[in-house]
Amino acid sequence: MKTSFLFIALLLAAPVLFILAQETAPLDSVAQEPEQRKFSFTADWNRFQAADTLIYLEYTAAIARTVLTYQKQENGSYAAEILVESHISSNDSVLYAKNWRARDIIDSMDSESMSLVIPIINYFMVPPGDYFLELKVTDQFGDNRAQSIKFQVTTTAFAGGLSISDTQLATSIQRDDAENAFNKNGYKVMPNPSSVFGIGLPILYTYNEIYNLVDGTSEEGQKYTVSYHILDNDGNEVKKFPDRVRNKPGRSSVAVNNLNVVTLVSGTYTLQVSVTDHENNQTATTARKFFVYRQDDFAEGGAAFQKVADDRSEGSGSPGLDASRYDSMTEEELDLEFDQAKYVAEREEVRTWGRLNLDGKREYIKEFWAKRDETSGTPENEFKTDYLNRVQLVNQMFRGTFTEGWKSDRGRVMLVYGKPDEIERFPSSSDTKEYHYWHYYAIQGGVQFIFVDKRGMNDLELVHSTARGELYDTDWQRWIDPNY
Repeated sequence: MKTSFLFIALLLAAPVLFILAQETAPLDSVAQEPEQRKFSFTADWNRFQAADTLIYLEYTAAIARTVLTYQKQENGSYAAEILVESHISSNDSVLYAKNWRARDIIDSMDSESMSLVIPIINYFMVPPGDYFLELKVTDQFGDNRAQSIKFQVTTTAFAGGLSISDTQLATSIQRDDAENAFNKNGYKVMPNPSSVFGIGLPILYTYNEIYNLVDGTSEEGQKYTVSYHILDNDGNEVKKFPDRVRNKPGRSSVAVNNLNVVTLVSGTYTLQVSVTDHENNQTATTARKFFVYRQDDFAEGGAAFQKVADDRSEGSGSPGLDASRYDSMTEEELDLEFDQAKYVAEREEVRTWGRLNLDGKREYIKEFWAKRDETSGTPENEFKTDYLNRVQLVNQMFRGTFTEGWKSDRGRVMLVYGKPDEIERFPSSSDTKEYHYWHYYAIQGGVQFIFVDKRGMNDLELVHSTARGELYDTDWQRWIDPNY
C-alpha cells in the first residue's frame, strides 16, 4: 500500500510538522467503517522541559481516514486535505499560533487503507503560567466540516529538585536516531491521543523524561528507580509492574516502558509513574488517565457486565432505569446529553468524553450518571431524572432567538442550583433595562443571581452573583442603564 503526504503551506512560522499514516492495528473500540463518519478527532498534550524558564508543550492529535472527504485525482489516486489551526491564549488574548494545511494521498480507498489513523504533532515553547490550548481541524474537501478541542493547561518549571515530565501514552516506541517530530532522545514515539487501549492495542507504551537527578557519591547513589502502578477509578491499585533500577546517565534521563493492559476489565484507570533518586531518596510522581475497552466485556456475562453487577451489589450508584437506551443512541444524541450535563461534570470527565468513540461514550455516560446517583442500591437514579427534567424545563422557559434554553445563563444556573426560592422581576422602562433577581436561601447561607436583558432581546444574561465561583461584579447596576 502506498501512502504519501503533501504539505501545502506552513503559516505563522510553524516548525516542521510530520504526518504519516499510523501502521498499527486499529483498536476494536475505534474500528472504522468504510463509509464516511461524523467528523471528529482526538487530541492530547504533554509537558516537557525545554530550558530552565521554558516548557516544551507538545500537542498531538489523531484523525481517522474514514472521517475525511477524499477526492479522486486525475492520476487515479485519492486526496484529502485538512487545515490545522492551533493557538495558545491567556486572558482572552492569543499569545502563540500555528496554522498549516496538509494533504493525504492514497492509491486506494479499500478497507485496509481507510482503517489507518493519521497522527498529527506539533509544539509550543511557553513560560510557566496558565493557558488555554485550542486545536481545530477542518476537512477542506468536506464542506469545511470542522471540530475544535480546547484544553486548560498549567505549566510549571521543572526546577527545584527531582522532577518528572507528563507521561506520554503511545501505540509504539522504538529506538530511532532520525530527526523528525515523533523522535525524542533517540526514541520514535507514536502517540495515542485517545488514551484508549484494548484487544487491538494490548500494550500501553509510555515515555517520560526525568530531570534534576543528583550526582551519586556512592555506587548505590549512582542509581535511580522508576516504578509503575495502575489504579482503578476508585483509587485502588489493580496492577503493579516490576521496578526498573537504572544507573544515572547524568542529571537527566529518559524512561520508556511497555505495559500489558489487555487483562484489565474495560474501564477508566490511572497510571502512576514514580522516580526515586537513590542518592537522597527523593521521589517525584506523575499520574495519567487512560482507558481500556474490550467489546466482549459488555456482553451479558462479560467481565464488565459482572463488574457492574458486583458494584451494584455493594451499594454503588445506578445509571437509571432507562440506561439501556444508551445502547441504541447515535453519537450526536449522546453528545447532546453529555453537553447538557457538562455543568455538573468534572474537567477530567469532559476531557475523557472528547477522546471516546461511539461504543466508549455509550458505556461512559452510564458510568457518569451512576457516579451521581444519590440513592445507591436502588435501580432509579433520581439525580439524573431530576436533572434531565430540568433540561426540558429550561428549554421551554429560556429558549432565546438564537440560543437553546440549557445554553442560556438562566438555564445553566437552574440546572446547577435548581429552581430559585424566589424571583424578583423588574420590567424594562425608560430608566432601566429588564432585570431579574434570583434568590436561593438554602445555598451557602443564601445567595442571589442577577440577570439583565443587556440587548433588549429577552435573553437575560448573568451580571452578578454572590455564590462562590460565580461572576461577581459590585458595579453590576451599570448594566441596567439603558444608555450603557
